Amino acid sequence: MLQDLEKSFKTEIDAINGVVCEYGRKTGIPTPANDTVVKIVKGLESGTYKFSTDNLKLFSFPAIPE
Repeated sequence: MLQDLEKSFKTEIDAINGVVCEYGRKTGIPTPANDTVVKIVKGLESGTYKFSTDNLKLFSFPAIPE
């Protein structure tokens, strides 16, 4: 996928992480990590996001109880 993004090609994000999101919606299982990966990669494809580790801040996970 990185090579596709570097060459301004469309990636296979829908066929990889997007499928996980789709099945999660169909079964009522949240897929927040995959949803965020899809959002970031599509944002990189469209130019909404730049290549940066700052994109990691877009991930939000609930605290894990001890």
